[in-house]
Amino acid sequence: MPQPGSEVIVAGPLKDVSIAYQNRLYIADRCFPFIDNVPPEAKVAKYLKGAWFRDEAQERGPGGEAVRGGYPIGWLDIILKEVAFAKEVTDEDRENAAALGGAVLKPDQDAIEFCQDRILLRRETRLAALIKATAWSGQGAGGEDANGLWAGGAGNTFLADVKARIGTILTNTGMKPNRLLIDGGTYRSLTEESTLLTKIQYVQKGVLTADLIAAILDLEEVLVADAVYSSAKETKAGTEFTAVKIWEYIATKGMGFLFYAPPAPGLKTPSVGYMCRGGQGGGFQNGTRLTTWRETSKHQDVYEAAEKSDILVSGADLGFMWKDTLLD
Repeated sequence: MPQPGSEVIVAGPLKDVSIAYQNRLYIADRCFPFIDNVPPEAKVAKYLKGAWFRDEAQERGPGGEAVRGGYPIGWLDIILKEVAFAKEVTDEDRENAAALGGAVLKPDQDAIEFCQDRILLRRETRLAALIKATAWSGQGAGGEDANGLWAGGAGNTFLADVKARIGTILTNTGMKPNRLLIDGGTYRSLTEESTLLTKIQYVQKGVLTADLIAAILDLEEVLVADAVYSSAKETKAGTEFTAVKIWEYIATKGMGFLFYAPPAPGLKTPSVGYMCRGGQGGGFQNGTRLTTWRETSKHQDVYEAAEKSDILVSGADLGFMWKDTLLD
């Protein structure tokens, strides 16, 4: 501690260091492909699958006519909704940042990033809620109860369950699913599962990764869903935080979601769902808009981020969901 009569030197803020808790684990953009420049109210044509799988062609005799048939078309509605968030930056904020001896506080940049992150978080929670609420492949909402049998240990049914439902989706649609989404708790438990570790014991020092799980199951990708949000209400102290895992169906019990999604939308291209974003009107570019305006009487500027989008289930039979993968 300082000696009597000595001078206490208080250093100013470091120029190259700051701390911000940001969610870097969003995966929504890697689940459903984006359709951009969608009008406010649009429709997607859906060729109903039954007609495309009927074996109807027959032999045609001389002078005869070919057997004819047709294919019905349904329509999926897209209704764009605008999600927005704004943050003000006062002249005093800028003055204080400039007066802190060159600290890395950048009020304007921080406000923009903060607003944009709120939009990304809402996108993540919207998609997770939709997946958990949808009846996939004839299931009820929440999917099939895995009875906690994906946890590491004896009697693990992870590989058998996923392989069986790859067959279910293939049988029901003619499409082989290519992606598996599992919550972070389930993933970390599976990395200790002996039936999986045995298959990769001579690969990469036997360390099980999401890529290796995908290779074992012949999938393109395994997505680990670890993002959280805080359900705590804001307080004056600003330290409130109650973590909620976005992708769990029931807290601490784990989930999995097997599905088919193409790398990009296209004509006659099936997909479990789409992320639909608005067009160029009203300042939106690929569904997003960043605006700012001056509130002169308050001596502050306001930054607003917005997204005009809809999240659409386009093929419920192209997905299969499990709940309670860790605990029954």
